[in-house]
Amino acid sequence: MGYSKLAQSFMPAHTNNYSKGRSGYKVCKITPHHMAGKLTAKRCGELFQNGSRQASANYGIGYNGEIICYVDENNRAYTSSNKANDCQAITIEVSNSQNGGDWPISDASWNSLVNLCVDICQRYNFKLEYDGTPNGSLTRHNMFTATTCPGPYLQGRFEELVSTVNSKLGGSSKPAPSTPSETSTNYLVKVTTDVLNIRKGPGTNYGTNGSIKDRGVYTIVAESDGQGASKWGKLKSGAGWIALDYTEKQTSSLKPSTPATPAITKGCKVKFTGTKSYSGIKLASWTNGYVFDVIEVSGDRVVIGKGTAVTAAVNMKDCVRV
Repeated sequence: MGYSKLAQSFMPAHTNNYSKGRSGYKVCKITPHHMAGKLTAKRCGELFQNGSRQASANYGIGYNGEIICYVDENNRAYTSSNKANDCQAITIEVSNSQNGGDWPISDASWNSLVNLCVDICQRYNFKLEYDGTPNGSLTRHNMFTATTCPGPYLQGRFEELVSTVNSKLGGSSKPAPSTPSETSTNYLVKVTTDVLNIRKGPGTNYGTNGSIKDRGVYTIVAESDGQGASKWGKLKSGAGWIALDYTEKQTSSLKPSTPATPAITKGCKVKFTGTKSYSGIKLASWTNGYVFDVIEVSGDRVVIGKGTAVTAAVNMKDCVRV
């Protein structure tokens, strides 16, 4: 059994309300929730002992700051409406100090949350990073489903939580990245989230190098383990690495490019000749004739943008080399 020494007790959730193990994922995230009520940690734990609830959390923090463990850290709690997140995160339910409004929490609860986050980060060797997307090591319930959790008050203090916890941990907000090994491969993936950060290396402990916002299809040429995801994929464009947890592997094989005249290749510049009604792409600020850099070519698709910053993936027939 594994749980923080800061927990006053262990109050096991019903076995229907969590899964044994973490499906091969490593703990590298923290997801604070709010209880949507003024509860003690014990009362919250009683709710998770109801086998029909189909919900739980690794920890609960009462309005008086008491910490109780409900689901062993070795196991996945059912908390965030997202399997990949819950398999990687220690999830924490935090009591509110009053009902409604901004759903505030007490100073005692806040201090316990900070201390528990510090303890988790120390034991699993990561620091908090919050960028408003599922890519960070600090995530929110409402990133994955339509909910107000963790409430306006607690969500409004997420950046403060990052700075406070990382200050207690010491040093910069990101640990020095290791040099993981990579395995060569070659396949297509479709991005399944609205914003997916491109990292300079395979892990959330590497800096960002732009992001993908078009839910497009991209070529992966290498895989690697790394912090923040079960597997990382290296983009053919050379722009960096993406978390493969937020992609779907495409079953179709890679097709050879159908070149225009002159040929469109990676690194060249193209003039976009499509229209604002281009299918699936938000082109409100685009005009016919705008010039972009070609970041990647795969089959009849061209990834365009500025430098390594991806703007969109469009059909090659809508581009002319300049």
